[in-house]
Amino acid sequence: MRKEMKPGVWLIVLPTTQFKTTRINVQFLAPLQRATVTKRTLLTSLLETNSAVYPTQAALSAHLESLYGANFSIGVAREGKLHRIGVTMSTVDDRFTDTPLLPQAAAFLRTILFEPNMQAGSFDEATFAREKENLDHYLASLDDDRQTQAALGVQQLYFGADQDQAIPSFGTREDLASLTASSLAAYYQEMMQHDQVVITVLGDVDPEQVAALFADWPLDARSQTVPAVAFDLPTHPDVLTQTTKVNAQQAKFDLAYHVETDLMGPKYAATLVAEELFGGSSLSLLFTNVREKASLAYYASSMFDAFRGLMLVQTGIEGKDRQQVADLIRDQLAAVVNGDFSDALLKAVKDGILDHQRAAYDSPRFLTNQALYQLLVPDAPQNFDEFAQRIKAVDRQAVQQAAADMKLQATYFLTGEDSE
Repeated sequence: MRKEMKPGVWLIVLPTTQFKTTRINVQFLAPLQRATVTKRTLLTSLLETNSAVYPTQAALSAHLESLYGANFSIGVAREGKLHRIGVTMSTVDDRFTDTPLLPQAAAFLRTILFEPNMQAGSFDEATFAREKENLDHYLASLDDDRQTQAALGVQQLYFGADQDQAIPSFGTREDLASLTASSLAAYYQEMMQHDQVVITVLGDVDPEQVAALFADWPLDARSQTVPAVAFDLPTHPDVLTQTTKVNAQQAKFDLAYHVETDLMGPKYAATLVAEELFGGSSLSLLFTNVREKASLAYYASSMFDAFRGLMLVQTGIEGKDRQQVADLIRDQLAAVVNGDFSDALLKAVKDGILDHQRAAYDSPRFLTNQALYQLLVPDAPQNFDEFAQRIKAVDRQAVQQAAADMKLQATYFLTGEDSE
């Protein structure tokens, strides 16, 4: 069941007896903006820590324990042009308890979202100071994670012309510094009034009873327009390059490619297969030829962000091998473009995609995310069989064309004296 309870507020109910838990997922969707990303990340920490009803973390945790150890979390993510705050709660299915937990879980989430720990229009100062400091420490710690540093660096280089996309999905220390308890409270009110809201409930539930649980949530009508998701950065003829010197023994060499694809459309399946064949799996040419045969990388893989038309290649190498690695990576993509791969490898890669997707359907998290994507992207596969048909229909020529539409746009080399 999927229905719009109020303009801009959606309820999706997925009845199933497949799991022993009931999962509630609430998504707050807003346009991705540099000015709000860090605010939204800090806000999740405040809402997750306590509320007016549960003013301490201990009180909140104790209540979750009383609900047979329910799981509760809040996080942020980026999907193309959207930034989303996801609130998730999982409880033991009511079939296995002495008392119904779903109504209690819905009531708990209501207090968390609509009764935060605020006084006089401002977040509790002690909570705010603690969570701001915690987030600052986390963001500072990323400088010691060289793999993350390189991945963020190449994306910032690639998206440099668009600061909304260039910023990490969790924000920056620079933007965090100016936030106050009162300014964040003002943004909280703005978010609750204007974000699109998607509530998804999965489990052995009755759709009408679920609808009744959320009918009185104080969410006012808002824009009915489902936000645009896909982002595409125009290509440029030159490859942007950047080298950063750090204190490191292992160099990181990351590459960003523009991918010519359509989000969940006819080209999408071919792009998935091409990317997996190139670098997205343990059967890939990158893994086989760069890491295993040539022994030039500690790791070498690719990942595909369909919402942003981006393929990211990540490698850990010796600094002195940079050019040789760059040449080998170029050769592996050329091999896919030229069809220099066996039918057996193509079939194995497609089978691997299907095995991974089939396993994903055993995850409540995946299923609730799928329901969200199907709302945002009408062309998204509706079930595993539809997805499988699209993958099976991909032929050699489609893979070659998809690979040919992958254009190198940026490289980022993170190195130190010890790695050269």
